[in-house]
Amino acid sequence: MTQLEFISGMKRLSSYYFKELTNDQLEAWYEMFKEVRVEDFNKAIKLISKENEYMPTAQMLYKKCSQAYKEFLIEIAKYMMEDGYFYLGVQRLDETQAKRNLDKTIDWIEDSGMPGFLKDDFEYYIKKYKRHQLDNNERLKLQC
Repeated sequence: MTQLEFISGMKRLSSYYFKELTNDQLEAWYEMFKEVRVEDFNKAIKLISKENEYMPTAQMLYKKCSQAYKEFLIEIAKYMMEDGYFYLGVQRLDETQAKRNLDKTIDWIEDSGMPGFLKDDFEYYIKKYKRHQLDNNERLKLQC
């Protein structure tokens, strides 16, 4: 996430709670959040501001970002299932085995322990998913 995206999100968060952060605080928070996807950061701000009456700590917001990222990865895993990834094997796997593979992958995501071979495949599918989303958005624009 860029500093500009971070500052924009933090301004929004500050406005929800009527609390300003100093430049030193923003710099410290940015160090913690710079590797977070901007989509997860924005989603976490939206969710946490609906749930919490008081300004969240950096740790609370970071946990919410992690939760948003896991939800994104689960969405990618489901996209992989639709695309036939979990049916791949020496022979095409049946529905039961493919579902078992999906469930195992979701368990790994939730436990934050995804094996390396799956990380590489996820990187490929994340790019493919984003292209698919862009294509869908373009189709929606053409329909309007």
